[in-house]
Formats: sequence, C-alpha cells, structure tokens
Amino acid sequence: MRVQSAELAIEPPGKGFEQRGFEHARAFQNRVAEWAHDDTAEPVAVLRAPTGAGKTATFYEVIDENDLTLVVYPTNALLKQQLDRFREWEGVSAEPLNSDTLDGHGDERVENLLQLTDFYEGHDVVVTNPDILQAIIQDLYWGSTKPMQFFNRFDAVIYDEFHFYDDLAASGLLLQMHVMHDRRGTEVLLASATPNESFVEFVKDELSLPVRDITAEYVSDGDQFRQPVTVDRHEARTINEEREAVGERLQELVNDANDLNEPQVALVFNSVAASNDFHEDLAKEFPEVFKHTVKDNGFDTNDPNADLESGNFFVLNTTSKGEVGLDYDIQTLFMETPATPSAFLQRFGRAGREHEAVVHLFGLDDMAWPDVLSYPEFVESVYDALGVHRSLDEEIAALRSLVGMRAAYAIHSRMDDNEWFGPELFADFESVSEYEKWRVFFRNVESTLENAGEFGSPVMQNSTTRKILDFARHCFGALESLRGRSLPIDIRYPRGDRHALTSYDLLTTLRYYDIEDIESNGTLVAERRDSAQPVAITARFPGYENRPRDYSGSINEIEQMFSRWIYPEIEEADLTETGVDKGVLRQFFADLSLPRTVMPIEIRYGQYVAYVDQDRIASVNIERRQV
Repeated sequence: MRVQSAELAIEPPGKGFEQRGFEHARAFQNRVAEWAHDDTAEPVAVLRAPTGAGKTATFYEVIDENDLTLVVYPTNALLKQQLDRFREWEGVSAEPLNSDTLDGHGDERVENLLQLTDFYEGHDVVVTNPDILQAIIQDLYWGSTKPMQFFNRFDAVIYDEFHFYDDLAASGLLLQMHVMHDRRGTEVLLASATPNESFVEFVKDELSLPVRDITAEYVSDGDQFRQPVTVDRHEARTINEEREAVGERLQELVNDANDLNEPQVALVFNSVAASNDFHEDLAKEFPEVFKHTVKDNGFDTNDPNADLESGNFFVLNTTSKGEVGLDYDIQTLFMETPATPSAFLQRFGRAGREHEAVVHLFGLDDMAWPDVLSYPEFVESVYDALGVHRSLDEEIAALRSLVGMRAAYAIHSRMDDNEWFGPELFADFESVSEYEKWRVFFRNVESTLENAGEFGSPVMQNSTTRKILDFARHCFGALESLRGRSLPIDIRYPRGDRHALTSYDLLTTLRYYDIEDIESNGTLVAERRDSAQPVAITARFPGYENRPRDYSGSINEIEQMFSRWIYPEIEEADLTETGVDKGVLRQFFADLSLPRTVMPIEIRYGQYVAYVDQDRIASVNIERRQV
C-alpha cells in the first residue's frame, strides 16, 4: 500500500516571516502569527498541523511578540533538541529549566527558580517540562508559597505536543493553564499534529477561555511537506516475532548506506522490554548493525553513557519516547501498532519527511486499505481503525474530576502542613469545577482517620471502613506529581554491548527481568528473563498490610485486580457518620489509574523483598530473604 505525498496551502509571508527571509509561509503559519500579534485575540490558540509541517517556526512569532515566553515539552530529549533550535534563532535567548539546571535546596532552589523568570536576566524564552510546573502547584517546595510567583512572570506559554499526556497528566496541564491565565492573563498556544479534542473542549467549556482554532489545510497545489510512503504490513504483531528478518534487512541497509552517521532508520516498539531485547540480540547476531545503532527508551533516560545527542548513528531503536518531535529524516521505519490513533500517526510521521520512505507495520495486518491512499484519507482510516475508547463527554467528565482533585489537593496539602497562605492561593484554585466536592472529600477522609482512636468512632466499629479510607488517603499522594507514582531504583541491565547503569521503575523492571544480584550500594543487577512464564510478584499496601496482592500481570490485569478488590470494600464499609460519600469515593478510585497511583509498602519477588519508604520522595531497600 502506498500513501501519497501531501501538500499544504501557502501564502505570501506575513510580516514576521518576511523579515526572517521566508519566500512564502504556509497558511497556518500566518494564522498563528496573526493571533500572536493581535492585541484583541482570544487568549488561547489551538494549532492543528501534521508532523513535519513547520509548527515550531510559528513559535518565533509568539516569542517575538512577548517579553518572556514559557515553552513546555513532554520529554527532556525533545526539550534539549528544541532548546538548541531556539538558540539558533537570531535575536532569541533561551534558557532550560529542568532537574539538571535547578540547583540548591529549600529557599535557595526557590530563588534559582524565580531568577530564571527575571526580565532583567535578558532571555526571551524558558524551556521546561510540565513536571516542574506541577511540583510548584502541588507544594513540593515545602513550607513556602513563594514558588507560585513563577506563574506570575510569563506573557505567553506554549504547550507543544500536548496530545502526549494521559488524563492524569493532562489534568495537571489544564490546572497550570488556569493558574497562569488567572494570575496574569497569560496567552496560551497549544500545538499538536494529533490534538486531544477533549482537552480543547475542556479549555473552552470548563475553563471558559475563548479559543482560536488554527488548522493546516491540505491542498493539491501547495507546498509539499510529506513524501510518498510505501507501507509494508507484516502478519506478526511485534517486531521481535520477525527479529531475524528485521536484522537481515537492517544489515542490507547498513551495507548500502552512503553515510552511516545520519539517522535514516528507526524501530519503534510498544514496550521498553521489547526494545531492550531487540538491542541485546542485535549486538550478538548483527554486530555491524549494532555498531551504528542507538537505543533511546525509558531505560536510557538516566543512563549517563547514553549516546543519542551526538546524532552520529544510522539506526534508532526507541519506544513512545521517540515518537514525538524528534527531527530525523527517517527513510525506513519499523513500527509496532500502538493503542491510539494519535500515537500511531506520531510514529508514522517520523518517516517520509524529506525523502520517500518505507514503513514496515506490525500489528495491523487486518486493515482493508486500497493500494493507494491520499495522506488525509490515510489519517482518517487510522482514526477509524483504532477507534475511540470513550465518548467525548466521558473524557471531559474524567478531566473535570481530576482537575478538581488537583486543585483541592493543592489547598488540602498546604493546610495539612500547617502552611500559611493568603487569599491569592485560594483564588488560584477555588474557581475550578468540582473543587469544593473534592475539598470536602479530602477533609472528611482525613478527619475521620485522625479521630479513629476515639471510642465509638465509625472507624473503630468497622475495620473495613478504616482500611478503605486509609488506602484512599494513601492514594492522595499521587496527585503531587504530574504523571503518577513510580519506584525509581538504580539498575544495571544487559544492553548488548555492556551492562548499563540506569534508574528505572522497580515494578516495571520486575515484570521483564530477573534479579541476578544486589550490589553493595543497593544497585539491582538485572538479567533478561529467558522464560515467557510470569514470575510471582506480590505487593502490600497501606490499610491492607496483612493482605498481599498479586502484582505479576500486565497493567490492565493489575487494574482489574484493584477493581475486583476495592469496590466490594467500599460497599462493605460503613461511611454513615464519616461525611465521606460512597459515590465520591468510588469516583475517586475510578478516575485515578490505580497502578500508577498506589505505592506498595512491600514487594516480594522470589527470594527478594523490597521495603518502600512512603515519604514524598519514595526510596526502596531490597534485601535477600533468609530461607
């Protein structure tokens, strides 16, 4: 099957593009510039433009119009790449804000944070990730409301690739937008090739912010931005099912290449385990290909020896981490079919940007595609094939609930810490939909547990009530971070050429790897699991310390385990005198993804047991059990 090239409507360049030497501008680029320079424009613009269309070029117009602009990217790899691009623009000074650049602790860290937003520092752009912004809102800078001044400082904020986030993370972005616009009237540009429409509708209907919709227009006689792509569909659902054939094809591409220091081939897997396994086998079976291959998935994020930034490679092995924004001229793409049309089109969009390309597609062999499709027809067919899992109303309702939870918890956590704050902080959050419902919920759960020791209290009378409320209170903590909870631990794992040292989530690691040893400094030495059979993992949770749960399955299986367990507990609990509404309690657990919400207090795996410190920044101690 062949997907034809695609063209976008063009116009004479607007003033800003003309001054920068553009002979023409794509029509959507002019529309963004007009919005940016219009003093009476809507406070929010949503840019819908396909991968490779030139969205980033429009950011210059926003930056040029404002004294200080915040640009937010979902991954640090994309942040670093785009930071370099901004620094190449004449007259633009850009500075990064991430965990590597934010120094100090306590008051010193807060001062360094705010110094980046000082107009007199002389830069135009701060480039960051949304996790830091959420840490400010959720009071991870303990004992101070001063960090919230960060949201007073920006004239404009750009959220690029805003489709990338699930509901929990998206609710954080929406609250950030609300605070910035409410405090300063900050203008917001949302940009994506595959926008999250429930997110956009929430901005319009729930945040009550007028939105200007800007969409790239496909035409037959415009500016070509995509080359033709041949799609070769494979019967196998995963790349590793055809590992040898894929390796042989990679060897052919390496043999025929004129320049092995330019990224031209990519493999995009659905899991880090599959990506890692392929990389390790590539080192053994195709060493010449391996020599010109770079791996970049979640395991490599914290690997001090990761080598993606050099750009001197031919093959990229990646996962969803690499499906957004990374600008390489990929001419051969091997991709597994992800769960959503948005992720599919992001992956597919890596190929065919400058040269004709071939996409080897795994996991979508049953699609009834004709021999030739236009690119817009192809996009529509992908949305039809992968479908929607929830209605728009259901998605907005989930976001409404989560944004309300975050706003309420931003106040609740500060009051719980006996932190003083003025009316401005209440103003940031109390106008959010469902704020009051969740404030009452958090307060009643907390007060019921605090009074649990009193004779005759409902918690004393019914242990199920205490357990489910204790578990709910434990889950509150997931709202402190943007993307939920994880248990990062130092891991040494087989990478093919070496045992690489990285930091990754313990529970995810145990699903794919065996523990070989534990080094004296606590580093877990992992080895690839030869057997496909799952290994028994059990976990204990606050409130249910004496009832270990099976944690061996997939995320979906664990989600189902929680559902079978939690909802009967709610029905059995006596909440009559607690002030906690059963319906709200059910909604709390339903709207949070529990596998990313809970933090086990103990994990057992084979002969090993991990004890988890439940502080805000969790720590793990793994020991070998005495038999």
